[in-house]
Amino acid sequence: MGLFSKILGENSDAEKVAKDLIGGIIKTAQQQASSAGSGKAESGASYGAPAAAKPSPSGFSWGEEMPNEENQFNFNGTYTQYFESIFRAEFSNYRIEKTAPGGSNRTVYTFYSGDRKALVTEIMSQNCSAKKLRRDCEAAGIPYLRYYYDHHGWWNTRNYVVTRTRAALGEN
Repeated sequence: MGLFSKILGENSDAEKVAKDLIGGIIKTAQQQASSAGSGKAESGASYGAPAAAKPSPSGFSWGEEMPNEENQFNFNGTYTQYFESIFRAEFSNYRIEKTAPGGSNRTVYTFYSGDRKALVTEIMSQNCSAKKLRRDCEAAGIPYLRYYYDHHGWWNTRNYVVTRTRAALGEN
């Protein structure tokens, strides 16, 4: 950690945070490597469904085992239907417009409060490198969210999607 000491100062709180963060990344990588070697078959019939593996610590909507909560992989429909059902049920006070830019594998939901854009949410593949919409929203001061529908180990649980979307809309 000599580099961090030089940049952040010897024994600084920032250096300690950086060391903890890197230690966590290394531990997660080691857990994933040992899980990958377990040889268990893919679970779930949905596109991009994460593989079943040895139990590992899970967080808020992520982990190796499917959470016991509604999520995009146990939802009876497509990932776009899943997000739309949540948006309709939980954010009915907003007018929500759906677009699919350029016929791509991205879906954009724009939340309006009256005539004002309150939030732009992009659902996309983790392999998509599009960043223009995010930059445009940032420049215009419009809150922006991105959800990946095919990121290994990420479940997009209902609670996660609702909590994150509410926070972006300033509804905490």
